[in-house]
Amino acid sequence: MRILHTEASTGWGGQEIRILREAKGMRQKGHQVVIYEKAEDIGGKFSRVIPESRIPQEIITTELKRVKEVLPHVHHKQPLAPQDVKQLREDFDFVVIATGAQKPRTLPIPGKEKAMTALEFLENAKADTARVGKYVVIIGAGNVGCDAATEAHRLGAQDITLLDVQEPASFGKERDAAEEIGAKFKWPVFTKEITDNAVLLTDGEQIRADSVIISIGDAPDLDFLPDDVAAENGFVKVNEHFLTSDPKIFAIGDVVRPGLLTDAIGAGRIVAQTICNILEDKPLAVQRREMIERSRITLEYFDPRVTEYNDLDHCGSQCASCGACRDCGICIAVCPQHAISKNELEGSDYEYVVDEDLCIGCGFCAGACPCGVWDLIENTPIG
Repeated sequence: MRILHTEASTGWGGQEIRILREAKGMRQKGHQVVIYEKAEDIGGKFSRVIPESRIPQEIITTELKRVKEVLPHVHHKQPLAPQDVKQLREDFDFVVIATGAQKPRTLPIPGKEKAMTALEFLENAKADTARVGKYVVIIGAGNVGCDAATEAHRLGAQDITLLDVQEPASFGKERDAAEEIGAKFKWPVFTKEITDNAVLLTDGEQIRADSVIISIGDAPDLDFLPDDVAAENGFVKVNEHFLTSDPKIFAIGDVVRPGLLTDAIGAGRIVAQTICNILEDKPLAVQRREMIERSRITLEYFDPRVTEYNDLDHCGSQCASCGACRDCGICIAVCPQHAISKNELEGSDYEYVVDEDLCIGCGFCAGACPCGVWDLIENTPIG
């Protein structure tokens, strides 16, 4: 039996849940998985940071309980240094880096030490140790900034202002929740200084602030990586299989590039399959075909608290259009000649097949498929 080592730490955007699912899948294929976790428990920012209004604690607890039942080899409070990773590389067949982006960015302005980062604030808020005054200013009006706004309101803030240098990128329920509690959005504005009781903008405006929260994103902390693992622009450099410059080390999630939870889940699956193929002396999977435009993917209407669906319409209302389901049936529905059908195979396997006598080569299936699985071959000219 081969051994896979998975190194996990505090990640953003679902890093923990995703890497745990990947590890669970590896174990189900007969490979032993060992997880090194920097924090006191698995779960990452899902457990420690994201407000319960976004993801109820009951869901997180239930998910992690299921994972712990099949992954007994978890080492907590295990920060790693470069020499530790080098040793793990020798002790295990493969190492998977899934540490996420856990180093908050800040602003190079006077008074920045008077502010707290969104990561710090949300973690303290979830631990019920955060304190805010009546007036709160949040620099950065993305969805994380909106989460900070709603949590500040829950803690008693009455006047909340979110600042951004451009039109805020926040959307969906996070933005709606911030607007419902009366948070004000100001853009485009630029922060010049943070004083004891205000935020001073470059145009001279002063905004009263008892508490200031900086929410301009997080970056990966790569100090634990050996020198022979290449980095590029502050992220781990990988190929199409998420393999780093070291042939035994993979990296996935926000430590590779910022992305959505669906991106991280997909990366985890690719790495798990790639490792299985290597261990079983199988050829590596071909790189995925181009999927749908990233702009089409949205979690605006997704509610993680919905775990059961009444009908197809109810289920469809939660679709993120990520293109990862692989069994949506859109091609069958869109084919004007009913040339595509689904065949049930042994067990839970299935296949989609095309009747060549019915297909007219219109390309509707290829255009509608979110996964890019259909290839069109030009018809042979007659005569």
